[in-house]
Parts: sequence; structure tokens; C-alpha cells
Amino acid sequence: MRRALIGSLALAAMLPACAMSSPSPNDARLRVVATTTQVGEAARAVGGDDVALTVLLPPGAEAHDFELTPSAAAALEDAGLILQSGAGLEGWLEQAIATIGGRDRLRDMSAGVELRRPDDAADAEETDPHWWLSAPNAITLVENVRDALSAARPDLADGFAARAAGYVARLEAADTEIRGLIAEIPEARRGIVTNHDALGYFLDEYGLRFVGSVFPSLDVSSEPNPAQLAELADTIRGEGVVAIFSESAVNPRLAQAIADETGAQVVETPLYTDAMGPPGSGGETLDGMLLHNARVIHDALVAGAAAGS
Repeated sequence: MRRALIGSLALAAMLPACAMSSPSPNDARLRVVATTTQVGEAARAVGGDDVALTVLLPPGAEAHDFELTPSAAAALEDAGLILQSGAGLEGWLEQAIATIGGRDRLRDMSAGVELRRPDDAADAEETDPHWWLSAPNAITLVENVRDALSAARPDLADGFAARAAGYVARLEAADTEIRGLIAEIPEARRGIVTNHDALGYFLDEYGLRFVGSVFPSLDVSSEPNPAQLAELADTIRGEGVVAIFSESAVNPRLAQAIADETGAQVVETPLYTDAMGPPGSGGETLDGMLLHNARVIHDALVAGAAAGS
């Protein structure tokens, strides 16, 4: 019966195929499903060869409106452990769990993170789901994955702990480097404009300032109206913003239109926000993603400061 229900979850428009592993029926490893690339990376690194991992979202996918496929639903049903990013990011997962079952196998990786509540949120309960975008929060992610895997397989806990400790050390080193990079940006140039409001945790942690976003929301499910775009253009001119940062999972068309009107430059190297980078991009690990974003921001704003001096 549940297999029949799985088919009903598929919608006509589907994103690229999930990053699926296909363990054999005799595979004794813990079967883990991670919803997002960020959670998947932590599970891959901490779990190592002791887990059979399926990551639902492919690199570069927009996480807010992912559409569940039959193969993804089958992976959720077969999983011994389901790791979600949480904080309201995976609205599509609730229906899947209600249909397939498995709530007892579901773990929220945002546990313990102090979640942001945007000042202009339409819903008083709305939280910013992009919590992994600071090194301290990414460390919490790694530790939450470690704890979830260890609870599911106590016999493998020592290996999970050792791999997690190595990853935490890398994130601590990245945190130090990021703080050094941001310190080189003049205070007057630390205003940030992005495609959508995804960098709040990064900005708060590292002393940058949010000026505005092309999509004035935490997701890109609806486009801004002309009045909002005109207001953003006025703000960019008034604040002297020199760069608009694009994102890997967001179409840069509107950002380019704003840049053409204001004289700001769209930074062609995209930031990784909703999804991590593909293999070889430098943004395919948690520390690499954060360092990539910091370096792109640093280079654009320091160059802008030099040009304006």
C-alpha cells in the first residue's frame, strides 16, 4: 500500500535526479537520507564508509520548492535515518512523511541553533532557514549529524566522533580565515545586496550589513514587484553599494537589471547559499563553501573600495 502511495507524490515538473546511492539488500550499513546538500556533506564526512547515503537535492538546486520524485520517496521509505535541515526549509517533506511514514526516523539538524527571525517577515513565527551559513552553525550541524548517527549505531560511535572532530577543526580554521578577510573590508563598504535574503547568519556572524535583496524574501518563490525593485535601486544608490552578489541557485536576470540601472556590478562568481557547489567548485564542503563566499565578498568589496578611493 505504501509503495502505491509513493507514486502519487511525483509531480509533473521534476528537478534533476537526486544524488542516489543504491545499497544492495545485503548491505549492512546504516541507510541515511539527507534532504539537502549541506546536511548531505556533513553526513558523508562524518558517516564515512559506515553509512549508505542518499542526498535528495542535487548541487545547485533551490531547496525551498524541491519537488519529490518517486525515487526520492522510495529512499525516504527505506531509510534507517532521515536527516533534515529544518527551520522550515523543507516544507515538501511534511507531506512525504505523512504519506510514507517515518517520523520516528526523522532528525532535525537545526537543533541547538539560535534561529533568526527577520524583521520584515510576514509570519511572526517565520525563521530564516539558511542557518548553516556561518562556521559556528556549521559546526553545530556536524555535531548534530555525529550525535544522530551515533544514536542509531552506537557500535560505530568512535568512528563518527573521530571524523566529526576532524571536520570541526577544519571549520574552526575556516572561521579564523573568514574573520581575517572581512576585517580587511572598510566599514563603509560592508553593505551587502544579494539575489535573495539568504546571508543573514553570515552577515551577523562576521560583521557585514544587509542592504537589500532583489527577491525581498527568504525564498524566490515569487518575483518582486516594480515598486520594490525601484526602492532597492534607490537604496543601492543612496548607500553607495558597488556590488550585487549573485547566487548559484538563483537566476541573475533581475540582479543584472538592477545593476544596469544603478551602476553597481553583478559579481559573476556566485555565492553558495541554498545549495553547495558541485565537485571541483571549491564550494562542495562546508568549510570550502564558507571560505568561497567570504573570498568572493572580500574581493568584490575591497576592489570596490580601492576604485572609490
